[in-house]
Amino acid sequence: MSLSDEHIVRIGQGDLKAFKEIYKDMFQSLCLYGYKMLSNQAVVSDIVQEAFIIIWNKRVEFNSLVGTRAYLYTVVRNKISDHAKNLKTVSIENNPVEEIDFNNQITKEETYKILREAIATLPGQTQKVIKLSMNGHTNPEIAEVLDISVNTVKTLKKIGYSKLRELLKDNVFLLLLLADLFGY
Repeated sequence: MSLSDEHIVRIGQGDLKAFKEIYKDMFQSLCLYGYKMLSNQAVVSDIVQEAFIIIWNKRVEFNSLVGTRAYLYTVVRNKISDHAKNLKTVSIENNPVEEIDFNNQITKEETYKILREAIATLPGQTQKVIKLSMNGHTNPEIAEVLDISVNTVKTLKKIGYSKLRELLKDNVFLLLLLADLFGY
């Protein structure tokens, strides 16, 4: 799904369908972002839902998708920070929540989201091979899991990476990520 500033305008007018589209598009990314700071998935999920409630209650104040996304990430970060301070906890990486580089984390989550969406456009078996490969499985392991030959795995990976490079050709950062992930 491709969101735009139009979604924000519609939300400002009280359009629940547009709000649900943004919620569906961003919920997982916001949760993944939150999990990096706090390992309690239930609390993070509640915090992300609270962030969306805040957006809905302040919907007339927003006019751009970029600003709305930035606000959501900021709300999640601040609420997790408050929660951590109240519990005197630290992030799962044993770093204080304040030390996490906010902008880099948002960029990383959004980049992975774009990559996941690109992978979702690949044919079924190719998609499975790419996902298993991204999770660190070797060609023989992938072949065993999918009950195909190692040569088929290699062929599907080559086709998949080629299609991903074509899909992501306008996004240099994603291409660099692909190169780093898969050693190209």
